[in-house]
Amino acid sequence: MNKKWLLPAALTLVVFVALVGYGDFGDTVEEIGSLPVGYLFAGLGLASSNYLLRFLRWAFYLRVLKIDVPVHVSALVFLSGLAMSVTPGKAGELVKCYLLNGRTGVPVSRSAPVVVMERLADVISVIILGLTGFALLPTPIIVVLAVALAASVVGLMFVVSRQASRLTGLPILSRWSELLRDSQEGFKELAAARVMVVGVVIGAVAWFAEGLALWVILKGLGSDIDLVRALPIYAAATLVGAVTALPGGLVGTEGSMLAFLQQSGVSKVGASAGTVLVRLVTLWFAVAVGLVALLALRRVPVLQGSVLKHKET
Repeated sequence: MNKKWLLPAALTLVVFVALVGYGDFGDTVEEIGSLPVGYLFAGLGLASSNYLLRFLRWAFYLRVLKIDVPVHVSALVFLSGLAMSVTPGKAGELVKCYLLNGRTGVPVSRSAPVVVMERLADVISVIILGLTGFALLPTPIIVVLAVALAASVVGLMFVVSRQASRLTGLPILSRWSELLRDSQEGFKELAAARVMVVGVVIGAVAWFAEGLALWVILKGLGSDIDLVRALPIYAAATLVGAVTALPGGLVGTEGSMLAFLQQSGVSKVGASAGTVLVRLVTLWFAVAVGLVALLALRRVPVLQGSVLKHKET
């Protein structure tokens, strides 16, 4: 909670004001206020399902790497990472490795592959979600999905290849050379076909829940849009936001979602209100949950026995 949060906070305020203003300030505010509370709670519940499923995958990955962590510590560390959802591409979620190290002594190099493979599995999962309405998708969305899929496959092949280890010799990466070398075995274990399939399937269900949240919110606002169109719109907008390199995918996610919704027949006011609400229910609800978990984690004592155990290994 320092000045590093000022940029995403200020950018969010600007984006939300722009969204509301785009759909006509008064009409958009009225539209947002007209959403029945039941739909709002349904959206929050679906977002929570996303976090629960992704936590199960996090726990599964830790088990594959034989990292033994108490469930309550593991859950708080994972949820704390949600506070980093406002970082570009969620790269800030690597903080989970340091939090895990601080509480249990697990070396960062052992848990880093978990966070990286989470991101790769998420990208593939979101692409699968986007392809659910392939026949209905406009060309720009298909292009976004195709590029993201190609980049994910190349990235996955690279992290498990011998070429990845050679990068540790580059001056720009020399600071993390030891960490990268020690992480290679973990990457290979998590990239195994069985593990990848489980991770992607869990991810696909998790992101389906958030895509469903967009559809539910639009229904609550009275916008008539098919689920098979809402899901790929959410997926494509998420991917566009991920490649913008802005905190939380801001601007890219909102702008593309707004455009895709209008292309699908949603009114300007409905698209603006729906975009504002779904971002509050998904992105900013996640950040709030993460901050609460981070505060709770600070009260958890360091597990001295685990520290000694992991140091010995």
